[in-house]
Amino acid sequence: MSNEFASHPLLDAARKYEWAACDVDIFRACFFARICESQPPKQCQFRDIKGIKQSGPTCGLVALSMLLNGDPTAEELLKSAHELGFSNNGEMFSAHYLHQLLRDTKANPQNNNNAEALECCLHEGRLNCANIRDALSEGACLLVPYDADFNHEPCLLRGHKAHWALIIGFLITKDDKFYVFARHGKTNSVGLWSLEELSKSNANLREFEQPRAHPDCTFLIPPGGIAGNLGLNERAIIVKGLSQKLIKLP
Repeated sequence: MSNEFASHPLLDAARKYEWAACDVDIFRACFFARICESQPPKQCQFRDIKGIKQSGPTCGLVALSMLLNGDPTAEELLKSAHELGFSNNGEMFSAHYLHQLLRDTKANPQNNNNAEALECCLHEGRLNCANIRDALSEGACLLVPYDADFNHEPCLLRGHKAHWALIIGFLITKDDKFYVFARHGKTNSVGLWSLEELSKSNANLREFEQPRAHPDCTFLIPPGGIAGNLGLNERAIIVKGLSQKLIKLP
């Protein structure tokens, strides 16, 4: 092997992240986030949930469809959300509405029973708390609204770039920093984000701004706005009883 090939950046990364080599999505998430380069994590686990790309302003419905293994589809969930008066175009500016949509999907015998065994509850308050960390440790997933930056990571724009992500697992570093693995409809790649930064982003959701990509759409905003009791601010949905395989590394 030539010295040039032996020092190739991808080979260097493979050596550093050998502990994650069995799952390419987690390997890539850790590599691009530069997390656990020098040593493996203290704890790492996640659900084997596949990504789904969104079409139009359907990020919340796509995140929910991911959770349900794609059945119902986002299009089918949109039909239900429209009938319930929760959405016009696929937008979901209410954690309460998305939670109720999941509950109705669970209860409807005509739907695929991917949802039937699920336990779901609406979390209110900061995400970076013992309740959320304990739920993730027990194998739960989270549906979380946040402000998405240009690279899809959490940021603070007062809700002007509100987006939904599905949190599929977590990682704790040797120095006890807590990160979460995230899927969302803008990419098939898994993100790895600080739980504290996601918590701050979730707590800053206060104002609706018309998305530039959809200037002519009329969006359904819940009473009280996205910062109100039915909105997005400091809200998330905890989901337990999932069927997808729980993977623990290393």
